Amino acid sequence: MSWSQGRRNIWPIVQVSLERARLGLKSESTRTRLGFAWWILEPLLLLSIYYVVFGHLLQIRVENFAVFLIIGVTFWTWFNKSVMNCVDSIYEKKHILEHCRIDPLIFPLTSIFKDLVKEALVVALLLLLLCLIGVTPSWFWLYVPLIAMVQLVLTAAVGVFVAGLIPFMPDLRIIIATSLQFLMFASGVFYDKANIPAEFGWLLDFNPLAALISMYRDALMHGRAPLPGDLLALLGGAVLLFALATLFLSRNKNAYAMALSK
Repeated sequence: MSWSQGRRNIWPIVQVSLERARLGLKSESTRTRLGFAWWILEPLLLLSIYYVVFGHLLQIRVENFAVFLIIGVTFWTWFNKSVMNCVDSIYEKKHILEHCRIDPLIFPLTSIFKDLVKEALVVALLLLLLCLIGVTPSWFWLYVPLIAMVQLVLTAAVGVFVAGLIPFMPDLRIIIATSLQFLMFASGVFYDKANIPAEFGWLLDFNPLAALISMYRDALMHGRAPLPGDLLALLGGAVLLFALATLFLSRNKNAYAMALSK
């Protein structure tokens, strides 16, 4: 399949996914009394818990820890929630796949787009919080959308891949959840690399999430631009992984109905 053919094939899937995401967000906002507010209140509650635990109980020594933590938790939570929301996105559509010819890629992409909208609101709140606690905005903040684009592709790649695996191996849910928990602690969300023994530094050096979170902190806290080579390398790896994940779904799309009917 040529690049132009692949692009033509995926665009209708993206359009359907965007529309399903819009309808899903509208439905979610009417299920609770607070509606849209929960999209912001939930990360704020998590942030408060992490700040008490790591900032006061464990007394992690990082300069300007509140800002450091806000940035790390905000962007890690986006990745974590999006991947977990993708896990059962195909598995839960058993009744649709058994009776309709539909591309399964639509389901994880719908979850990705829904979480992207929620994250946009959370990031707007993050920037407001940073201003309120004394961080001076700078032109380096304009790098945040670029870094977020790389994270979006990486998140979609991982989300699509796990969504495609679960119908064949449902027990992987537990491994995925545990792996994400480990990845959180290996991504520098709560600590700086200087806070850990040197022999464990490789956990951050070879972790794309740790690199992205570090780039966000550089842009928002330290007034530093991400290195173009590093950003392009991450983007290239994320695009390759996404291409492999979508290829995996494409090769198996006719097998999901059979796998889910067992």
